[in-house]
Amino acid sequence: MRQVLLILIFFCTVSSHGQNNGQNSIIALTKADSLQIIKFQNRLKSANDKEKLELYYNLASLYLSKNDSVATIHTELLLQNATAINHAQSKGRALFLKGKIISPSSSIRALDYFQEATAILEDSEDRSLKDVYFEQSQIHNLFSEFPEALDYGFKSLEFNKINDIEENILRDMSFIGYIYDRMYEFEESINWNRQALKIAKRIGNKKGEAHCYGRIGIAYDELAEKDNFNKRLFDSALYYNKKAAKLSESINDLAFSRTTYSNIGNTYSKLKDYKRAEEYTLKSLAVPGFESRKGVTLVNLGKIYLETKRFIEAKKILDSAMQNTLKYGTRKYQLEAYYRFHELDVKKGDYKSALNNYIEYKSIEDSLLNETKTRQIAEMGERYKTADKERQILIHRADLAERDLIIQKRNAQLFGIIGFAVILIFIGYLFYNQQKLRNQQLEKESELKDALLKIETQNRLQEQRLRISRDLHDNIGAQLAFIISSIDNLKYGFKITDQKLNDKLTSISDFTTETIYELRDTIWAMNKTEITFEDLQSRLSNYIDKAHVFEGKINFTFQVDKDVDIKRKFNSMEGVNIHRVIQEAIHNSIKHSNSKTIKVKVENFLEHLKFTISDDGQGFDSTNVEKGNGLLNMQKRIHEIGGKFEFESYINRGTKVSFVI
Repeated sequence: MRQVLLILIFFCTVSSHGQNNGQNSIIALTKADSLQIIKFQNRLKSANDKEKLELYYNLASLYLSKNDSVATIHTELLLQNATAINHAQSKGRALFLKGKIISPSSSIRALDYFQEATAILEDSEDRSLKDVYFEQSQIHNLFSEFPEALDYGFKSLEFNKINDIEENILRDMSFIGYIYDRMYEFEESINWNRQALKIAKRIGNKKGEAHCYGRIGIAYDELAEKDNFNKRLFDSALYYNKKAAKLSESINDLAFSRTTYSNIGNTYSKLKDYKRAEEYTLKSLAVPGFESRKGVTLVNLGKIYLETKRFIEAKKILDSAMQNTLKYGTRKYQLEAYYRFHELDVKKGDYKSALNNYIEYKSIEDSLLNETKTRQIAEMGERYKTADKERQILIHRADLAERDLIIQKRNAQLFGIIGFAVILIFIGYLFYNQQKLRNQQLEKESELKDALLKIETQNRLQEQRLRISRDLHDNIGAQLAFIISSIDNLKYGFKITDQKLNDKLTSISDFTTETIYELRDTIWAMNKTEITFEDLQSRLSNYIDKAHVFEGKINFTFQVDKDVDIKRKFNSMEGVNIHRVIQEAIHNSIKHSNSKTIKVKVENFLEHLKFTISDDGQGFDSTNVEKGNGLLNMQKRIHEIGGKFEFESYINRGTKVSFVI
């Protein structure tokens, strides 16, 4: 009786859809889908119980993105028939479809359905798993549960790699990159999306290509902000986001167009181009639908009004943003809304409210980025890499086993045609050959064990590096940043009339900022087993650019001779010591020499690499001046890496520091 009722509801739904739109619901689908639906419905008339289960699943899947009500009817028929004949696999599929249908409006209930479906479908390795894991990854990411999101993302990628489903491999790799972006691992995000972009271009997937461009743009935007608002990185963010916007517009992907407009507006806002920022942000908000994802865009518009001193409009928009984040449970956007309220209160002089909003902001931030989750993230990333390596080894072993089997069969065939007269000779040869193969196999197993031991040792060393660098970044880095923020809040929140106290606070803030830069350099070196010359050159160029900004009267030059091998690599100690010595030399010239020009030159010297830092300042008599800690530290650093250090200075003729590696 229930099945008859569902069929009647189905026909009523189709009829109603046809009356509302002037056509039958099947016509709203593509021509190919419509033909498939007609074919499946005709087959239902004569299908047995198990065949009906497959047909109901196919019909529900086809209707899923076009007509949820019709998809729901076929899903209920699938679940009812699967329960009646106790077919677990089809029941798991039905639960997955129920979750898909309600996920836009009820993510928590959808997650329950997906988890029930996973428990059933994993036993049979059902093809629905190619999407079940991904759907769970999306929901966990929406709720800022990043370790869980990564776990399901890697499971989805592993399943689709094993089954060679390239469209889903592209989707999963790009989304894993997006999860890393949400966790502030921006370079990792760029790496994953660049890999996904290659697949998208190769298989001609324009939507996937647009998503990769957009997510690379997001990562560059965040990376630029992290790197002291680096203009070059912001330009990269705009380049990739505009490519994403153009491509998504061309394929009428409204959802991603909306997101990309918002991201472009946010980048212009950081560049203080508020006119363009407002233009793109309003363009994003004008796209209909997608209400659960508009919280961050409303926050961005509030910031624009805030920076352009339209405080009343800023308050209204931020109130709307907060209501949106509370309604849809998007804590990441709620975090940003609290921070903008804090900025608004500071500008209005309401420091008590500003402090309360800042406390709320820090509370959410700490819960999203706590130490336990960071450790889980690293463990899941390594777990996926290990599983991927093991899968490759198993595939290779299977190939070897298959080849050995073929060889054995051929030997057996040859053995059959050999006469009785040569049996004893053949047996002797066979024994010798088997012994030889056994010895070779033992040698290969020994080599494999040695290789695996080396890999395990390297992995442990890398894990130690990652753990230490994360501890430095998450604990010491966060504490130093909190000190700077606290000092700034003291200076803005209290009217300090004592100039000495104000100068002392400024001095502490500057020293803490400098310590953060030193910490970043240390983490940079620790995260690399090798440092290329290009890495070193880029790092030094950034330091010189920053020095030029603060000492505009000094002319800086950085010259690398053409015959220098730019592919050369240094170990982490060599790289950081070279970087520190050049920093110290430039710092001393700026502080003491009163020079107009500072030059850094890299050249070949007797098959070695020579670095020279010179200035045209006032100099001093190096024979009558005792070496200070700075010079002694530079000399010690170069000696530590087996180099030769030289220093010379003459009154009114400048100072020159050089060392050979």
